Amino acid sequence: MKTISIIIIVKNGEEYIEKALKSSTWADDIIILDSGSTDNTLSIAQKYTKNIHVSEDWPGFGIQRQNAQKLSKSDWIFMLDADEEISASLQNSILEAINDEPRIYQVNRLSKAFGHEVKHSGWFPDWISRLYPNNLTTYNDALVHEALIIPKNYKPSKISGILYHETYKTMTDYYQKMSLYIDAWSTQNISKKNGGILIGTLRGYWAFIKMYFIKLGFLDGATGLTLSILRYQTTVMKYVDLKIKKNLKKTN
Repeated sequence: MKTISIIIIVKNGEEYIEKALKSSTWADDIIILDSGSTDNTLSIAQKYTKNIHVSEDWPGFGIQRQNAQKLSKSDWIFMLDADEEISASLQNSILEAINDEPRIYQVNRLSKAFGHEVKHSGWFPDWISRLYPNNLTTYNDALVHEALIIPKNYKPSKISGILYHETYKTMTDYYQKMSLYIDAWSTQNISKKNGGILIGTLRGYWAFIKMYFIKLGFLDGATGLTLSILRYQTTVMKYVDLKIKKNLKKTN
């Protein structure tokens, strides 16, 4: 029988992480890599695993996932976020897959925002590569929007079952997460993209049109409209922040 580690990188995830952990108890190992939680995240995690580690700095999402994977001795890795939950049907599919030939597997994630499941808006279906052999690959170095490196001649396969994802419960939750995302995105792209209010506004309008109309966000009702407006706002702000950082770099 092949072994599997479920890996969670987290900081201050007390509100969500217990669901993630409960849905992972069938695995051979649960690995937690915490980046300095100041809430009850670690005390909750200790109820489900002893394999808990704390990093003293934050290298970005990609490298943090790499570091967490290095802690595993299992044959397979499933990378789980603290605000996600593995369904029973997905669990069964994973257990079946890891005893088959080595492949990279994608799972379908269904997200919830502000208390409502989002089944359009470009959010669903949401096939993401999360299950893979430990000795085959790892994540790239991206600060944000990190991705699993797909080796040549490997085409990810899809497995059945849903990965549930709790994104934002409140506006406070949204803005806290987006402030971190905007900072990481602008830092990552300071030498790659142009910033400013004009390009941000243009890209923001396109982001709204794409999400609400092209990706059928209007079928998600008020939640779809809210998410589309927030997408516009976040897009503008990340280009403004990029311009600010470019100007600061010139003056220093």
